[in-house]
Amino acid sequence: MQTPRRLVSVLSKARRSRLTVIGATVAVLALPAGGAGGSPVSAAAPLTADTPAGCNATPKKGSARCFSVVRTPSDHTITPNASAPPSTALGPADIQAAYRLPATGGATVAIVDAYGDSAAEADLATFRSHYDLPACTTANGCFTKVDQRGGTGYPADDAGWALETALDLDAVSSACPDCKIMLVEADSSGFDDLGTAVDEAVALGAKYVSNSYGTSQEGADETSLDHYYDHPGTVVTAATGDTGNQVSYPAVSNVVVAAGGTRLTRDGGTARGWTESAWSSGGSGCSQYEAKPDHQSLTSTGCAKRATADISADADPTSGLATYSSLPQSDGRSGWFQVGGTSLSSPLITAMYALAGPPAPDSHPASYPYSDPNAADDLNDVTTGQNGSCGDLLCNAGPGWDGPTGLGTPNGVAALAAGEQGDIAGQITDADTGKPVADVKVVAGAYGTNTDAQGHYDIKARVGTYTVTASAYSYKSATRSGVTVTAGRQNTTDIALTPLPHSVVTGRVVDSGHGWGMYAKITLDGYPGDPVYTDPVTGEYSVRLAGSTTYTAHVTPMYPMTLDTTGNDGYLPADERFTVGTTDMTRDYALKADPAACSAPGYGRTATSEDFTAFAGTKPSDGWSVAGTRDGWRFDNPGDRTAAGGGDDRSAVADSGITTRPVDTSLTSPDVDLSGQSAPRLSFDSAYYGAPGQDAEIRSSTDGGRTWTSVWHQGTANEIGHVDVPLPRAANAKKVRVRFVYRGRSAWWWSVDNVLIGTPTCVAKPGALVVGTVADHSTGGPVNGATVSVGAASGLSTTTGDPDRAGGFYFLFTPATGDGRLTAAADGYATATKTTTLTSNQVARVDWSLTPAGGNR
Repeated sequence: MQTPRRLVSVLSKARRSRLTVIGATVAVLALPAGGAGGSPVSAAAPLTADTPAGCNATPKKGSARCFSVVRTPSDHTITPNASAPPSTALGPADIQAAYRLPATGGATVAIVDAYGDSAAEADLATFRSHYDLPACTTANGCFTKVDQRGGTGYPADDAGWALETALDLDAVSSACPDCKIMLVEADSSGFDDLGTAVDEAVALGAKYVSNSYGTSQEGADETSLDHYYDHPGTVVTAATGDTGNQVSYPAVSNVVVAAGGTRLTRDGGTARGWTESAWSSGGSGCSQYEAKPDHQSLTSTGCAKRATADISADADPTSGLATYSSLPQSDGRSGWFQVGGTSLSSPLITAMYALAGPPAPDSHPASYPYSDPNAADDLNDVTTGQNGSCGDLLCNAGPGWDGPTGLGTPNGVAALAAGEQGDIAGQITDADTGKPVADVKVVAGAYGTNTDAQGHYDIKARVGTYTVTASAYSYKSATRSGVTVTAGRQNTTDIALTPLPHSVVTGRVVDSGHGWGMYAKITLDGYPGDPVYTDPVTGEYSVRLAGSTTYTAHVTPMYPMTLDTTGNDGYLPADERFTVGTTDMTRDYALKADPAACSAPGYGRTATSEDFTAFAGTKPSDGWSVAGTRDGWRFDNPGDRTAAGGGDDRSAVADSGITTRPVDTSLTSPDVDLSGQSAPRLSFDSAYYGAPGQDAEIRSSTDGGRTWTSVWHQGTANEIGHVDVPLPRAANAKKVRVRFVYRGRSAWWWSVDNVLIGTPTCVAKPGALVVGTVADHSTGGPVNGATVSVGAASGLSTTTGDPDRAGGFYFLFTPATGDGRLTAAADGYATATKTTTLTSNQVARVDWSLTPAGGNR
């Protein structure tokens, strides 16, 4: 193998630095503690631990962390070498040899990082000089530094992010010494600032942009940030993270190259001279929110949506890169470090893309390795190691694609090259009706996609001749041979699919108590397609099913905020097994509220309940009253007594232990109508601590408080827990009251909470259901976390998993009817109001378009 020109230069310097060269492999000898010239310094502690850099900490909401990890002594103190790289750190010669990188370059690679690094150019010069790389400075046009607006208003220095910046610059220099470098410093680690910096890098002409940062985990609103990273014809790379078998954003965005991590080890016994295994902490997994990109449609990832990683490179700090940063770290020291993390693999892969040549216009370069016809030769398939205990390919490296390493690591740069490309595009229709067919899988060689709602597809493919196959559930597959792709041209290939015997099943899902249409998900056992979702207002749905087949339908409400602590969604399960013939049919479902949970929207107990949360101090509320001595029932627990039921501190407390005066006090409920209730009860949570000279009593009245009957009594014994008292005399009475009486002197106390009077039957309450979506007026994207309210009722906008509703969905039940005034509010947006007619047992749809605070409608 011919040694690359740049590698020869690096090896020349390596010889002067006591490196032994064997073929194309560089074996680093343990230097005596000292610098490049061997001058003695004090011995350093061995590097045996991995320690996150200062910027690699859990970020606040809406912000990112860096993914750099430093190799440190066992005490996890980030300790640099003063005058030379750690002896175990890799250098440019190692990176170039391990990945067989060419010496040609010249393209501009952009690095996006948060905060400032005023020493970035000087530190880069130190690194490149040590390894005998050509100078890269502002003066010679190789190095450019701008703020997120393209100017010179740089943010203040941050030592943690400065070490990240140094790693990124040194990694690009190692993989592509002749590349120009653009550093774009974002004002902060907030995603809007970092995303703006990405946009600015592209606007300034960079075709290769590295992002070595991300979230600790996915967020429901992440797709609203995708526009920052969606730059067709530009390589946008993002690190997959450092927490093992966990996805992070923006790497999980379906428009970026997700850079996974490996451990790179010298191995003179192999032809390559190196071996690689999955890094144990590299990120991987399935997205909850990002759609599966076309380039993964023909790859078995085990994920219904986007999967990470795509490709990988060295990331394990044990095989970390030598990195120089002069900004003092937390201990006040600076110098040479050994740094890894997927913060290393991201700039390495970005620079390798730069060596492969310009991306094809309008393409997403993450697709290139997936469609490389010589992938077996152009990629090193990493088959050992794991980053978690999931037990499958999402955390275990193996042949072909796997989560930790994606398709593998570059062997040269051919897998990252676009090659000349063209398009195969067209429309798939039903041969009988002529109507478009959605979600048809269209495959041309190693390329694939699915049709949209109008049956259209568009495949970008390398120049060549292909057989195009279209296949869809309940249709006969069809092929077109000899489809030629010409550079820069589009070959229009329309295909009509012949339907197999089938039935179109339509129906409606309703709430059995209110009769309104329900937003629901229908999963069909035996149907290979995605779940079917009903219309949120009408409850209607439609699905095409192959005939002469038996299916089982599982109907699940899409009202996520009704989940109680046990995961109950408020409704009883609705499952049905049915057989489809060859004629259209109707299947309707009426979902019943779960009477035990009684948490479905628009349902409540027939009994009257009280949890005292609206009470304050000595003042009762909700129609309740307190009588007796001055030291009576209170609702602020002045003695800090144990709460009844172990719940919140808002309960009713009568306490003789906080006063020397005798206490004789009663707490009386308002009138409760128990008409139609043949066996009513009183239940409550009690924390009664008995003592001599103290007693507790409950009385009931069926005539609005004129006469009373004792129904429960407690003396010197404790009564702690849930109490249930039958009220047979109150059956069918319209004016029932209960009274809690406490008497004591310098004794203990009685705490009462969660009172329920009557029969706890779950019934539909009068009122209306309001549903809709909340969107950003400027971008049209969903706004999650917005609060929509009418009166005391409110709902929170969120994602649902429904591909036709990207997010921002909310619902609320309100007992109010007639003209209702609704309000929508969200952080960073101007509050909006609307008036709509609310009708009992009907659904009102109210959509919102919120204006960013300070913006124009």
